[in-house]
Amino acid sequence: MRLSSAILAFLLLAAPPAMAFPTGGVNLTWGTGCWEDNPSTLKTFACDTNVGSASLTASFAFEWAAWTYYMDAKLDLQSDSPQLPDWWQFTCPAGCRAGSMSVSADFTGAPGGCADPWLGRAQVTWYWVTAAIPGPYQPVTAPSRARLKVSMEFPQVTFIPNQEYYAFRVTLNYARSTGSGACAGCATPVTIVFNDLWILTGHLTAPLSNACLRWQADGTTPCSATPARNSTWGQVKSLYR
Repeated sequence: MRLSSAILAFLLLAAPPAMAFPTGGVNLTWGTGCWEDNPSTLKTFACDTNVGSASLTASFAFEWAAWTYYMDAKLDLQSDSPQLPDWWQFTCPAGCRAGSMSVSADFTGAPGGCADPWLGRAQVTWYWVTAAIPGPYQPVTAPSRARLKVSMEFPQVTFIPNQEYYAFRVTLNYARSTGSGACAGCATPVTIVFNDLWILTGHLTAPLSNACLRWQADGTTPCSATPARNSTWGQVKSLYR
């Protein structure tokens, strides 16, 4: 027996809310803590030493309860120069600064502005892809751009609605920034955007507070050019009401 259109519509509307994907957003800040600990959108470096490092931290929150045992995230980068500087070529072994980038999900001892869902159990795989040195995933064709793809596996985690969690931390050391053997372009302004985060039960693209960072002052590349999502968390929530 066929269901009438009215009955079918009623059944669809009566479906439990848990069947819908959760919404929320992502944050990105300079530093080892999350946005709530130390909101910072600009990092300036004089490029006068090969010692030390800079870190940026990604975090996220879902509006509804969500769970997963896998996460996939992407950060996009664009330089103000027509071609991505050698300073940002991290791919091993061909990049000028191969080995100068690392990605971690270890938040032991991190500030408490965000919760740590991994507790040291996450296995992180990452790829840095540029037009000059393409990688196995997410090809980049624009010569001024790069993409960081981060994949994580861990024991199943359940996320509490509206709780902000640490995602991962990216560390850039200052090796080969000055002197003999230095890689050109350290002083070139760069824009970095946290564009999306996938788990098994949700996909986040909107910023909670901030998803765009600047490297060096006086940069001219807008966040939207990387490309970035310009909608706010409130705008995204309004689509579901």
